[in-house]
Amino acid sequence: MDWDSAKQHCNERNWQWSLELINQAQKEMEELEMKLKKCEDQQKANRLYNACNY
Repeated sequence: MDWDSAKQHCNERNWQWSLELINQAQKEMEELEMKLKKCEDQQKANRLYNACNY
């Protein structure tokens, strides 16, 4: 999602409540992306570990 465009749209219309909602959603998405990356890295590490043990 293009967070900056959404924020600009809300700023132009002075939609403070929407801007706060967008900021919260952006923060949650960034946290989820970090968690996903950790899970993906762990999966890669597990596959490599398992491949080395066979």
